[in-house]
Amino acid sequence: MRLVRAAEMREMDLDATRCYGIPGLILMENAGLGIVDVILHQFFKGEPQGKKVFILAGPGNNGGDGFVVARHLINKGALVQIVMTTSPDNYKGDAAINLKIVNDMGISCQVLQPDAVSDLQPIIKEADIVVDALFGTGFKGVPREPLASLISKVNEAGSPVLAVDIPSGMEADTGCVNGECIKAAATVTMGMPKIGLYLNPGSDYAGEVVVGDISFPPQLKSEDGGGFYLVDEQMVAGVLPSRLPMQHKGDFGHVVVIGGTRGYTGAAALASNAALRGGAGLVTAVVPEQLYPIVAVKLTEAMTYPAPGSNNGGGFSGLCCAAIQPVLDKATVIAVGPGLGQKEETAEFLEELLTKTNVPLVLDADALNILAGKKHLLTSASLAEQRRRWVLTPHPGEMARLCGTSISEIQENRLEYAEQASQEWGVTVVLKGNKTIIAAPGSPLFINPTGNPGLASGGTGDVLAGLIASFLAQGSLPEQAAYCGAFIHGLAADQIAGKKGTNGMIAGDLLDEIPLVIEGLSAVGKRGRQV
Repeated sequence: MRLVRAAEMREMDLDATRCYGIPGLILMENAGLGIVDVILHQFFKGEPQGKKVFILAGPGNNGGDGFVVARHLINKGALVQIVMTTSPDNYKGDAAINLKIVNDMGISCQVLQPDAVSDLQPIIKEADIVVDALFGTGFKGVPREPLASLISKVNEAGSPVLAVDIPSGMEADTGCVNGECIKAAATVTMGMPKIGLYLNPGSDYAGEVVVGDISFPPQLKSEDGGGFYLVDEQMVAGVLPSRLPMQHKGDFGHVVVIGGTRGYTGAAALASNAALRGGAGLVTAVVPEQLYPIVAVKLTEAMTYPAPGSNNGGGFSGLCCAAIQPVLDKATVIAVGPGLGQKEETAEFLEELLTKTNVPLVLDADALNILAGKKHLLTSASLAEQRRRWVLTPHPGEMARLCGTSISEIQENRLEYAEQASQEWGVTVVLKGNKTIIAAPGSPLFINPTGNPGLASGGTGDVLAGLIASFLAQGSLPEQAAYCGAFIHGLAADQIAGKKGTNGMIAGDLLDEIPLVIEGLSAVGKRGRQV
């Protein structure tokens, strides 16, 4: 699903009028009707008579939308009160027209008095719904008084809140909340969904997001050509590798997983099993020879291969690369990093592997930490072509080390850092976390909505690395493999949470759930093709 920035949305509104002749008054009317529809069906269960509605109307078009909502709900028997945050004389254009209509209808309107915010508390508490039409998508920064106190009172009251376009106090392009912000049960966002509604912390304030149809022509709200997308079922189902009756294991690629060091043999095993669960035809786990017996016991379906010349700590050495060349020659994709270790000889091994390998690579965990100390591998012109086939899967701490900054800086600017790293290094970046970001050179940015706190457990990242490698091995482009892997990984966790909750979820739980998720998505894809 395509997402837009506030500036893009404003341009679409203008194009609706100047290119298609749709007056702003009609756009506002349709916005209000969309909000009323959600209120009637999701909050009032089709019975608005006698329901108490409290509308907070700001000075812009959001306030105008609120006036339209008031008119239609009054006509359906609801009891409506409006509090305006500015003098009636300050409303302009379409908002002023709709304010005049509600005044002529005798709907109760009052102007917010700075010293009387607390007096509104009983009204807010008694409301069956509060409509937040305070700020629009142009808001940035911190709400000022008395609006900050008003927002706080609304949140404290506990009445359900429906936000118009975005919750007031949130920044539309980033989801940032720097002060008081409306905590909505639902948000009706107009025309096209805004990016900030799907980024942390904005997504925590938005509640259920409904896209309101304001009568944009299909050409105006095309899904093509956008810069930002929310990954959804249809998107993933559309690129999932298909499996035909006459195909065999050789048609689904060979994933080679390189990792494991003393105390971390489980990481390589999890990544290997995830690659199989994702549909790879063959998987080989390459581990230090000292740990080979342990990993061989852990893995049944995946093959194992000992890497000779490892050091006493059970890691990899510079001698390993030549010794494992027979396996590398068979690889369709290499996933390197789970439990790899960061010793100097392991770093030498990784550098040799990266400089001599032309197949797609998934670099995870310790491979990323080594790269942070060998940044020339990410900037060298001689590796530019190979890097186009690399997928990096950092969590915020690893991303901070790669970018030479703090974790807090990464978390506050996730989109920007993912995109910048992808463009500068020429790689696909999967910035993990709440709402994982996927960025690839020359590609839109993707935001993954699936997943839950149950994934905050050791080994889940190894499962994701193996899953992405699996889709690469089956022929997906790097960005497709990345967003499919992230979506399926998170959806598996969501389905497990629905059965068991999030407490105690472990990485191994995902392995059994992944095939069920893929089967469900395949069914979605089949229905789409039939249509």
